[in-house]
Amino acid sequence: MNLKFKKPIYFIIFLTIVFILAGCTLVRILNTKINKPDDLFNLNISQPAVDVSTLRRKIDGKIMESQDEINFYPIAIMVENNLEAWPLSGLDKANLVIEAITESSIPRFLAFYANDDEIEKIGPVRSIRPYYLDWAEPYQPLFMHVGGSPEALQLIKKYNFINLDQFFNDQYYWRDNWRYAPHNVYTSSEKINKALIDKEVAQPFDYKSWKYKDDLVLEKRPEQTNDIVINYTKDYYQAKWVYNREENNYQRYQNGEIEKMNDGAKIYAKNVIIEVHKTIVLDDIGRKKITTIGEGNAWVFRDGEMIGGKWKKEDPTSMTRYYDLNDAEVELNGGTAWIEIVPNEDIIRY
Repeated sequence: MNLKFKKPIYFIIFLTIVFILAGCTLVRILNTKINKPDDLFNLNISQPAVDVSTLRRKIDGKIMESQDEINFYPIAIMVENNLEAWPLSGLDKANLVIEAITESSIPRFLAFYANDDEIEKIGPVRSIRPYYLDWAEPYQPLFMHVGGSPEALQLIKKYNFINLDQFFNDQYYWRDNWRYAPHNVYTSSEKINKALIDKEVAQPFDYKSWKYKDDLVLEKRPEQTNDIVINYTKDYYQAKWVYNREENNYQRYQNGEIEKMNDGAKIYAKNVIIEVHKTIVLDDIGRKKITTIGEGNAWVFRDGEMIGGKWKKEDPTSMTRYYDLNDAEVELNGGTAWIEIVPNEDIIRY
């Protein structure tokens, strides 16, 4: 090609046309190559869609909408259950509850919260006992309580908690003038959030979790089930769980009635777990020593079914896990789990 350009502008136009033609040819070649599965020059790079069914909140297995919601920092709160404290507040919004007896066979709750719910009132908040420490340790929570037994107050120093004893952190609690001490100490999500900021707690926080599964479909759920009854005492502190097939949950009764919170809310659980733990009375006051490490008989209730087996906890830092009679780990339904700690099988009926 023998072309002579009399003006520089023509030469520039010519080069532009050449580059355009060359670019079109290159794109055509690349488009042909991209269709191959082993292509190293894939231009359609994109992030895979997130499977929301895998975004389960660690504390209770509930499916969440974003990664940021699955591991909120856990808060552990000792909530009393003395009849003089009824009705209680905020216990219905806990993600996990462990119920065990203290003195005089009166149960007390270790309630865990790891969510962004606005809760106006939680309590009454009461004192700790040693065995609750082992159950809380796997979560390394911000632990809220009002004093404790002498042994528990000595032991708590050895655990990986943010110890928020009300005696030294009164700003995160208040006393309700409508009740008398010691049944009048409360906290709230507003007070808890202030504590998290003041203690410079990093979010999110990582900890272990159970294995979770989807609910059993309605057609496969049993049409008739027996109630679950735990006779901590035979009158006031008899706990009962009644299964609702349509909702696939268990409703809590106490003292023969539906248990209601101060605001009228009711308590529901997706999983009810009974664990038998060796229990010894230590003194005339009725303080208990409850064995927390090792294994023992357990029953997991979910989907209207009962799975018999064992609980196992290797050490204070390990989560308690549940195994069926074939030693396979039991998967829980996503949602609140309520764990009932009992000294023997004689006080339970199902």
